[in-house]
Amino acid sequence: MSLDKNIDPVVIPNGAGEDMIAKKLTAKNLKNPIALFQGNFYWLQNTEAALYLIKKIIPLAQKKIPDLKFIIAGQNAKNKIGNYKTKNLQIIDIQSNDIDKVKKIYQQATFFIAPIFGPGGTRLKILAAMASGLPVISTTIGITGLDVINNKHVLIADNPEDFIQAIKKLNNKNFYEKIRKQAFLLIKEKYNWKKISEKLEQIYQMLHPNKT
Repeated sequence: MSLDKNIDPVVIPNGAGEDMIAKKLTAKNLKNPIALFQGNFYWLQNTEAALYLIKKIIPLAQKKIPDLKFIIAGQNAKNKIGNYKTKNLQIIDIQSNDIDKVKKIYQQATFFIAPIFGPGGTRLKILAAMASGLPVISTTIGITGLDVINNKHVLIADNPEDFIQAIKKLNNKNFYEKIRKQAFLLIKEKYNWKKISEKLEQIYQMLHPNKT
């Protein structure tokens, strides 16, 4: 079996949930920063990322950025991650349908941190963070498939020291605002469902130009 040579494949991106797109970017307190990692912890990649955060990044942050607090939140979080007695860390369970709690946690956070090293998934958590006005620090694997540029829409870090350096960069208010505004604009231009549906409709029209 082979594809028709006349077929020109088109990739339609996933989108950020409409509930997560902020109406406007609200001010953040960079003096008392909160790093958030949120996900579904029934997925192994998210559990591995959370444990990497706890074991590799947080101990280093406690030495170099002692005022930084961390939140790990999501479905099945406490069961999969455990109740680590780690300073400045809060682990929160969220039910799958509790969108209000998800939005509240995103609003509390200063930035989103995603040390994802496992492949797979559509990176909805990254899009949600960008949509809600949170700068994102993630691995190269973590942003795979997204049309983002390092130091423009996101910050890429692939080891604990890189994560610490990226966090320190976000302490600069001008840089912080620049990153989150450009990420938010990208969501509105490319990763919102209205734009995606319009593009999909255009593809359908190309396939069946005489149909309405």
